[in-house]
Amino acid sequence: MDTKNLEKIGLTEGEAKVYLALLNLGSSTIGKIIKEACVSNSKVYDILDRLSKKGLVGVVVVNNRKNFEAKDPSRLRELIELKEKGIQEEKQELEKLIPKLQQIQRYAEQPQEAEILQGTRGIKTFVELILNKLKKGDTFYILGAPREANEMLGAYFQDWHKRRVKKKIHCKILYNQDAKKWAKIRKKMPFTQVRFLPKEIKTPALIDISMDYVATILFGERPLCFVIKNKKISNSYISYFELLWKISKKRQENN
Repeated sequence: MDTKNLEKIGLTEGEAKVYLALLNLGSSTIGKIIKEACVSNSKVYDILDRLSKKGLVGVVVVNNRKNFEAKDPSRLRELIELKEKGIQEEKQELEKLIPKLQQIQRYAEQPQEAEILQGTRGIKTFVELILNKLKKGDTFYILGAPREANEMLGAYFQDWHKRRVKKKIHCKILYNQDAKKWAKIRKKMPFTQVRFLPKEIKTPALIDISMDYVATILFGERPLCFVIKNKKISNSYISYFELLWKISKKRQENN
């Protein structure tokens, strides 16, 4: 009989050979087992010991000589049951381990991408990308929206925000003090919150933050949009935004 079937249920090749030999021989001495199973003298005792611990081999003394005999093959079922029990325990341990491994993965270094987009077309390319990726209930953050941004792309931004509202995407905007005209317009839109940066903080650039993206947009004769895609950086900017958001609220309450 081929040993492969016994190996599948957990026996080693040597254990399978010795067990089959004992089934064929019946109660036997070491010499007969070695000859029948074709295993070396140096290994046979270790193999018999392992089979004994698995409940597949017993020892009898005949005429003051130690003989070995195979136990009922039905005991092989116990091996399968023990194996199944071990698998279930391993599964339970794995279920506990997976969340920890996933947490490690989340904190692992995220891949980083950077891109420079030029001109108003480049700016539109980025904000359209974000609008397509954002889903209902997501939040888009705008930090330091200057007057120049709306003077250059006011009509386009108004249309973009209308499409954002239609998708039920939230937006939190921290305007520069010189952009109150545009802030009043945005404030009337659903899913939109507006506050102002303190007077001493005036940003020449507009910073858009959402999902894994941070875009720094400079307006002027040659508009420039510098985009970074990195989750850690994005989260850092959102934390910074929320801090300024709280400061802005306190300033407005005190005014």
